[in-house]
Amino acid sequence: MLVFDLPTGFIPSTLLMKLSRLLPALIAPLLLAACGSVEIAPADAPSIVIGPNESRECGQGMVLFPVGVYKAEVVSSKGTYYLAPERIRTAGVLIGRSERGGIFVSNASGNPQAAWFGDPRDNVDDSPGTLFGAIGVTAPKLWPYTPKVPYTVKK
Repeated sequence: MLVFDLPTGFIPSTLLMKLSRLLPALIAPLLLAACGSVEIAPADAPSIVIGPNESRECGQGMVLFPVGVYKAEVVSSKGTYYLAPERIRTAGVLIGRSERGGIFVSNASGNPQAAWFGDPRDNVDDSPGTLFGAIGVTAPKLWPYTPKVPYTVKK
């Protein structure tokens, strides 16, 4: 077995003190960001209906939204995640894949929209299995776009 002896003072105590102060400052925002009011949408939450198929440029790619009823999946203090009736297609940088996702409608002024991928229900889990789950690594990716996808509300 190899044993390495580091010389005394190899890591200066001032560096250790700085690191011990910096580490909580780096971790605290990550943990606080995960603390939001996110909950599964109630069964009677209104859905939205997308008329003809819609496509939008999102960053480097194109997202294709299928026609149909998008059910409210998760509601948060920032907006509502509506799940597409089938997997949404992507083209361009993502090289044409289909993903679970839908449309996020923000509560912010003007109700901006974004495409989302993943599972927003992961944010609702009260006891995530890992620290990474607790800080939102599994949160859905939001891809903002304009113009907004027109929809009607179905109650």
